[in-house]
Amino acid sequence: MKREPVYGLIGATIRSKRRERDWSQESLAKQLGISRAALANIEAGRQRILVHQLYAFGEALDLRPDQLLPVARKLAPVEDAMRMQMPNNLSAEQVKQIAALIGTIQTSTSYHTDKTNAKRRTPVSRRTR
Repeated sequence: MKREPVYGLIGATIRSKRRERDWSQESLAKQLGISRAALANIEAGRQRILVHQLYAFGEALDLRPDQLLPVARKLAPVEDAMRMQMPNNLSAEQVKQIAALIGTIQTSTSYHTDKTNAKRRTPVSRRTR
């Protein structure tokens, strides 16, 4: 099953805000009434988060639910990566390097997805002729 990037971005924001408060996964999970494993999966982007959970996370972390969501406008891959929550102890150069790497991965994934979709469309269009 393909993981959608938005869930990773939401999870990274949750992880960052939890760590800013120096909370363990166990303590936040207990507040939310979910397992620590479920929280770990949400933070890693492996588990989708439901709308009512956005509100619960927002309340627990003293944030509005929309503050957990990534910016909706389309950004260039490197610019998008630069907006991600990064650890505070990284130098500006390290942040740029990580952003460039993430941008390269996103571009590569987009190209692969477009190429795959093109292959899927070709046989369908041939059958309809």
